[in-house]
Amino acid sequence: MRKLFAAVLALSLTALTACGGSSAPSTTAAAAAPAETKAEAAAAAPAAASDIDWPKGTINVTVPYNAGGDTDTYCRALFDRIAKKTGATFVVTNLTGGSGMVAAMDVMGKKPDGNTILFNHTGASLVQEATGTAEFSYTNDFDNCATVALDQTYALCAVSPTGQYKQYSRGWTDLEGMIADAKANPGVLRYSTVFGSTTEYVGKRLETLAGIQFDNIDVGTSTGDRLAALLGGQVELCANNYMNVADYIEAGDLICLGIMAEEKVDGIDFPTFKEQGYDVVNAKKYEVKFPKGTDPAIVNKLSELCKEVTEDPEFAEVLKKYYAEPYYRDAATMNVEDPAEVEELKANLQ
Repeated sequence: MRKLFAAVLALSLTALTACGGSSAPSTTAAAAAPAETKAEAAAAAPAAASDIDWPKGTINVTVPYNAGGDTDTYCRALFDRIAKKTGATFVVTNLTGGSGMVAAMDVMGKKPDGNTILFNHTGASLVQEATGTAEFSYTNDFDNCATVALDQTYALCAVSPTGQYKQYSRGWTDLEGMIADAKANPGVLRYSTVFGSTTEYVGKRLETLAGIQFDNIDVGTSTGDRLAALLGGQVELCANNYMNVADYIEAGDLICLGIMAEEKVDGIDFPTFKEQGYDVVNAKKYEVKFPKGTDPAIVNKLSELCKEVTEDPEFAEVLKKYYAEPYYRDAATMNVEDPAEVEELKANLQ
């Protein structure tokens, strides 16, 4: 399956080179951004950040996922506010493919002149690095800038036995019912997996801890594709950020088997996996990165502005609507914590 995934990625990258973009990148004008502490250079230019003549011209922010999802939503909330602070304009482009790798490699290939930014999350990037799915390093081949948001709402969902799609339900309504079914029928329950992403990691983690085996099926990388597969009976299980499934749960079409957070999340009335006896935890940290070799003063300036936004109550209110929260880390912290998380993921995936 990984060889197939790599082949698909290679084709995507070939198309990207030929067309100058992804299969149809969605581009919209958004806001603009300045900078902060860079890993090794954080201590090198403390005053330069305020003196640098940046941003100017067109600044491009690339999001590796479709418009309207969690990554896109948090990115726009961030850069809209940075635009108001600076008067600059950033263009946000949704460049999909390869579970985020197409966008990452596109940004890697750009000049490190401060005009290109990657906004992604650790849920995919660090899993790809831990599994070796990516042939580059998210932790070493970019200049980290800042972390701005934390989302711990990953939820495992199934079709409700009483909703309008009940013909696709297997009848259980809770985690233990699903696990009992999976134990009785190993390899039968179909789980929506995006190989080299969070879905693969949490699925394998649950298989290991519960002593079960899924039929892992890749039905597409977008939230829309995966939810359509769940509601259409192609798969029985799908994990997504709660913001993407809340309406279906409230309508009675889906059931939530558990939330993959360390502890209860405000506004979500479902138990965590840890509360149910399974240490399946996933926290997505949303990060801002530049191509390697970007001027540390630019990186520092943007990071400082990111910090200001994360301290803004209005930004916190926007994230709260999606059950996420502001979460700031500078580049120096990211450079230590992200590689450590990669090693932890490797250990848990063995």
